[in-house]
Amino acid sequence: MRILGRMRASLCLAMLIGTPVLGQWRFEGDATVTWEQAIARYQELDRHHPGARLMEIGNDDDGSPLHLFVISDGSGFTPDSIRAARKSILWITNGIHPGEPDGIDGSLLLAQALLESDQYMGLLSGTAVCIVPVYNVWGAKQRERLTRPDQNGPVSHGIRANARNLDLNRDFMKAAASNTRALHAALARWDPDVYFETHVSDGADHQYVMELLTTQKDKLDGGLSAFMTRQLVPALHAWMDERGFLMGPYFETMKEIPEDGLYGFYDSPRYSSGYNALFNRIGILAESHMLKPYPDRVNATFELMLATLAVMNEQGAELIEARQRAKAYAATMSEVGLNWRLDTTSQELIEWLGYEAVHPMSDVSGLPRLRYDQSKPTKVKVPWMDTYRPTLIKQKPMGYLIPRAWRDIAVRLRAHGVEVVELEAATAYIVEEDSVVEFTTTKQPYEGHYLHRDVRCAQFKRAIRAEAGDHYVRTGQVCDRFIMEALEAEAEDSYFAWGFFDAILQQKEWFTPYAFEDIAAELLKKDAALRAALEAKRKEDAAFAQDAFAQLYFVFQRSPWFERGYRIHPIRRVVGR
Repeated sequence: MRILGRMRASLCLAMLIGTPVLGQWRFEGDATVTWEQAIARYQELDRHHPGARLMEIGNDDDGSPLHLFVISDGSGFTPDSIRAARKSILWITNGIHPGEPDGIDGSLLLAQALLESDQYMGLLSGTAVCIVPVYNVWGAKQRERLTRPDQNGPVSHGIRANARNLDLNRDFMKAAASNTRALHAALARWDPDVYFETHVSDGADHQYVMELLTTQKDKLDGGLSAFMTRQLVPALHAWMDERGFLMGPYFETMKEIPEDGLYGFYDSPRYSSGYNALFNRIGILAESHMLKPYPDRVNATFELMLATLAVMNEQGAELIEARQRAKAYAATMSEVGLNWRLDTTSQELIEWLGYEAVHPMSDVSGLPRLRYDQSKPTKVKVPWMDTYRPTLIKQKPMGYLIPRAWRDIAVRLRAHGVEVVELEAATAYIVEEDSVVEFTTTKQPYEGHYLHRDVRCAQFKRAIRAEAGDHYVRTGQVCDRFIMEALEAEAEDSYFAWGFFDAILQQKEWFTPYAFEDIAAELLKKDAALRAALEAKRKEDAAFAQDAFAQLYFVFQRSPWFERGYRIHPIRRVVGR
């Protein structure tokens, strides 16, 4: 890539070795900074450099402040001033899982390098950098040696959960944590072009120090996807190869070992990468591998940050233009794909640098176990699948109506930057309503919710009068994909799926069997179709035929007395006026 040649001379400087303090560009050792130490260092950078600003953007669930550190070369410290200078914005979030602290230390190195080295400062001419030093502050404060037993350092680190025992990288749609709501507000304000998040991977052993996860290519606008796959990702790999940090794809294995085949991670909107795709942003997760030495992982994370910044700095105008086109398309597209699934028919062979898998007897179970022999590196071609296709396509309505009784949903949407209007007067609409016909619910809570899956709805069209105080969400916004992911009941990470509308799933109105008998009999006399449906049900279901109450309830469900609001999704799809 062009950029590599341009930056080679400036970045091949002699790197100093030491702990991550001011003025040093390489990490060594097996200790990570505490949250207090990290913030103190960013405060020092703020005091000493006019191109740096540390600010608060909200609070952790335990009340601790969440910080944002902005590095900007002469274009101010607001998104408006940076955009006015035609600069792109790189956003880096660290410590979403504080037990994976590589990015916390790597970002400190990055900030110091950009502010204290003439060679690195050139990377800021076309790009501003926003760093969240530690996102899960409470988790970072819980210093542990005994969590993540498979991880090769550091000697002490934070834990995965936040103060409410939530995994913050499962919270992007439901936004249960204060951390998440603060981040959403900041992202809506800053609207970065690339969202970069730092992690440590687990899974199969291999030769790579870094695994690269990007927003799923099929979920982006075609132009933005092309920029990511044809320009950004190849440049990142070239940069890392040149600096001696092997980088492979973030993967799932089809069977036991990578040689059996690999496929790309499914990033639904609950994850940061899937969430940011809904706002026409490229998401990058740096997943350094758990078994590599801690200094190598930190330095690899640092280099991947530099590589991303270098590409953005040189090709920022193209990236900004691609995002503008993507936003325009998102606002005008007529249909939206939901509930994506892997296309196993679309695959290619990729080179894989792994280790030979062996199966000695386990000292624990006495049965064969899997082990990777690091003395026997391998280089093989393996099947790779990374194409996802939607299993549900929804036509975009004119908008959505939110009854005033559900005003909390309007509040949630606004936190993401969605335009929501409160109706000042009663207004007539033609709407589609969803009746929830089928769904399954997890038997155990998942991230604080009993998640609904495999939701199927029936649609009914009718004329209604929305009342003053109801809320209207128009489509034609650049965030239409997020709006539909949140409000379409059948979407896998919708607000319905996360249980925000569970009250509609409980029937409130019933009948007294002995009294309803006569009413049911009269209904069957007058309604031949209902009588035929009841008789057919008796013939096909022997248990039903012997259950008097079940037959009464069958008639009740199809009678004028059945509860109008039962299982009716309260969010209405506006299709006409």
